[in-house]
Amino acid sequence: MILTALTDTDISFLRFIQQHRLVEIDPLLYYISYFTTFVSIGIVLTILIVSLKNKSKALRLVFFKMLAVLIIAATISLSLKTLIFRERPFKVYPDIEKLSEGGSSSFPSGHTLETFAIAVGLSILVPKKKIIIAVFTWAILVAYSRMALGVHYPGDVLGGMIIGSLIGFLVPLLFRIKKTTN
Repeated sequence: MILTALTDTDISFLRFIQQHRLVEIDPLLYYISYFTTFVSIGIVLTILIVSLKNKSKALRLVFFKMLAVLIIAATISLSLKTLIFRERPFKVYPDIEKLSEGGSSSFPSGHTLETFAIAVGLSILVPKKKIIIAVFTWAILVAYSRMALGVHYPGDVLGGMIIGSLIGFLVPLLFRIKKTTN
């Protein structure tokens, strides 16, 4: 009963998003979605380049933490997609228009998980207002694009936001744990 209500709400919200999207920005949303991982890698590599240029050990540590965030996000996303199979909405509902690529399982939204992991991790490690606004704007646009392009349910995106945020928060904390020797 509860699962049916959640599924009904999920598809109703997705239909609302698809029916009320600005069709004129579909190409922009496609490119935002398509370049997600390139942007994530670019952010991490930019941190490395700036750390090398400035000879900053502190920034190099930020690079390693963000690299770990990205790798762990990808690993968890792929693992969950394998463990929890959910058919893509455009395959189940013929009225949902597929406007982008979508892999096998729908849950969680890997794009959203990745961007929220990067956004949260970066905002913790480099707490500058301009950076925080930029990365969260990007993450929200990616999340929206996955629904507007018909490849994810809102529940997939919400799951990606929550899991990605947890990764972005917890991974930098793991680097703070110091081993104690007797």
